[in-house]
Amino acid sequence: MIRLRPFVLVIAATVVLTACAPSISPLFRDYTVEAPGGQPASSPDVFTRIQAALTEAGWTETGAAAPNVISTEPRFVSNWGLFRTAVRLDVAPIGEHHVRVIFTPTRHSVFGGRTKIGYLSSGVRRAILPQLNAAFEQQGFVVLGTAQERDEDNHSAEEET
Repeated sequence: MIRLRPFVLVIAATVVLTACAPSISPLFRDYTVEAPGGQPASSPDVFTRIQAALTEAGWTETGAAAPNVISTEPRFVSNWGLFRTAVRLDVAPIGEHHVRVIFTPTRHSVFGGRTKIGYLSSGVRRAILPQLNAAFEQQGFVVLGTAQERDEDNHSAEEET
């Protein structure tokens, strides 16, 4: 005979622990390039618009590892006492119609260590994305988000029909 009380406690503990799981997100966001006046956007024009958006959002451009990428200097976005979180951006046009922003978050310990973070936490997203998205939208880029966010949008549209 199965004892019900331990079984219920295990299920309750599982539910509580999954509710406490961090809200994480991939390390990139995609944007669609909208050309002003319906004209096709050229690559130099897209680069200029990306640079303007990054400057408006408060990011400082630095030397990039590749000629088709715009990189920024790291920016500290959170401070939790024993560690601080810095984020660096790499922005690259993908073809003529899309732009991808890649985030590189790093945790800096007060003891001198550095650790790369493999996701965007909700706090980091709140510190960066609203200002960055607004600057990109002002330059004519439309936020597509991540593949997961696009899939959620597609599934909800399919359910409505």
